Formats: sequence, structure tokens, C-alpha cells
Amino acid sequence: MTSATTSTKESPSRVTTAATASLTGQLALQGRQAALGLEWWSAEAGVALEIGDDAGSASAAAAAYGRWLDAGVDILFGPYGSGLVRSVVPLVTGAGAMLWNHGGSADDLAHPLVVPIPSPASTYFRGAVQLAAYSGLEEIVLVVGRGSFAASVAAGAVAAATHIGVPVREIPMAEARAITAATPVGAVMVVGTFEEDVAFVAELGADYPGLIACVAAGLLEFGERLGPAAEGVLGPVQWIPEAVTPELGPSGTEFARRYQAMFGSPPGYVAAQAAAAGFLAAEAHRLGLRPEDVRRWRTSTLLGSFAVDKSWRQIGYTARTVRWQGGRQVLVP
Repeated sequence: MTSATTSTKESPSRVTTAATASLTGQLALQGRQAALGLEWWSAEAGVALEIGDDAGSASAAAAAYGRWLDAGVDILFGPYGSGLVRSVVPLVTGAGAMLWNHGGSADDLAHPLVVPIPSPASTYFRGAVQLAAYSGLEEIVLVVGRGSFAASVAAGAVAAATHIGVPVREIPMAEARAITAATPVGAVMVVGTFEEDVAFVAELGADYPGLIACVAAGLLEFGERLGPAAEGVLGPVQWIPEAVTPELGPSGTEFARRYQAMFGSPPGYVAAQAAAAGFLAAEAHRLGLRPEDVRRWRTSTLLGSFAVDKSWRQIGYTARTVRWQGGRQVLVP
């Protein structure tokens, strides 16, 4: 994968698109997946795409989007990571352009002209909270990392638990070592960086008798890194392959098949939501939709239904919950 790509297919509409992604730096694991999702879409659609490496730097991302705005690029996709998305929103929307946000789900990113592809981070642990309640667990311990994304996930979990009457206790990531296999049986839910989540689950160990959930478990690399230690861990995903044919683009199972044929490995949800952003943005451009039209638009992609509310939040679908079972992710009903 290179830091700039252009589709080899001829595009009759000459649509130009661009995005930054963290091909290097702290967010490179997810950033590269997002870039591959966009590259797959651009090859399928025959649309010119430029991807710049922001290396996790807000200033590098802002400089790239500034150049693309000056050049009149037709469609701008956001970077990966809520912090990076937040850093370019004033620049892009201030110029009156829409930003197709596939890579940031922190709740505070809801903003006019920022078109949300993922469901909000506050929905991430709803399924795990419900499962904890159904399992009769008497307490949920939230281990929370830094940043607004982690805060959004935690706030959503607290709200869901409060609604169904399950007590919640929050612990900063720095104090997570206080939780061990000897901790009273309950549910432990973790939201930090990928590395923090993996390290926490590895240290807690498979002997913990309660429920364990973490955001990193939604990534395929979680199982690859932890092996048997990942068994039983829950995680949120924005997408899992399904055979339903949407209005825009292929079904999830067809996307997974064609993506693997192109890149030699299966896609995770980060790549899927980037590809979905491509189909949505290109169709909106083809139809000549204005921002107010996009906010009222109702359609579907391989992720599911697309719908945005008055505050520019994605309400068409919500994050789903998977459990690691037999070395793979299994959807929790």
C-alpha cells in the first residue's frame, strides 16, 4: 500500500477524492485498514483517490486538507481517529465543504457538514451491558482510558447500565492493575488504546470468572495477538459480514470476498466503514445532494441503514456486539 493511490479504471465523471490516514504512527493499525477500505472502494468505483499519511499528527492532517480544499477536490473523507477528525472539522466545514467521517465516532463529533458513517461511540457497550444484566452480574467495572472517545464509550455504558439498574464503578486506566482474577465476579469493560486493551485482558487472564469486554476486541488483530486468551471476550463492531444486499454497493459477504481477493486478508469493520463512506459520498455527489439533503437522506450500505438526525448523528444502525469463540468473532444475538 502506498500513501497516494489513483484508480486504474477510467472515471467518466472525473470525480476526485482524498483522505489522510495514519499509515504510520500510533494509529497505524487502524489507519492502514481504513486506507485499504477506501482503496478497495476507489478501485471498484473507478474514482480517483489520494491518501496522505498524517502519521497521527493533527497539523499534518490539517495541512493536507487545506491543500485539497484549495485544489477543489470533490469529496473529502475524514482521517482515522476521533482526535484527528476533530482537528480538521473547523477547516473543512469552515470552507463550506462536507467531511465524510468514517473514522471518528466520539459523540462530540456531531456537527453540521460532518457526515457520520459509524454509529456513536456511546452505543459501543450497550450490548455488553445488556448481556451483563441478563447474566445476573451485580456490578459493571469500567476501565477508562484518556480522551473524548473513551469518555463517550464510558458515558454510554453508564447510561445503559443506569437505565436497567446495574451499578457501575469507573476506574481510570492507570489504576486498572487493581482488578485481578480475585476481584468479585462482575463485568469488566475496558476502553483504552488497542495496546492498553490487549495488555489489560492478557494480565487479567482467562481465569477471571465474570464477563470481559473491551473495544479492541472488535478488531480481528485482537484475536491474533491474544490467541486462546481472547476466548469469551466481548467487543463492539460497526460491521460483520452479512448477505443482505443494500441500496448502495455490495452486501457485506460480497465485500469481504472481493476485499480478500484483492488484498489477501479478510476485512475488519474499520475497512468496511471506510468503503461504505465511499459508496455514500459518491452517490451523494452523483445526485448533487446539498448538506440539508444529506441530513434527510435515507439509504443503506454494507453497514446497514444510513440515517442522520437533526444534530448530525448516525441513527440508521447501532454498533453490534461480538464474542471471541473458537478463534473467531461470533455475533451475539
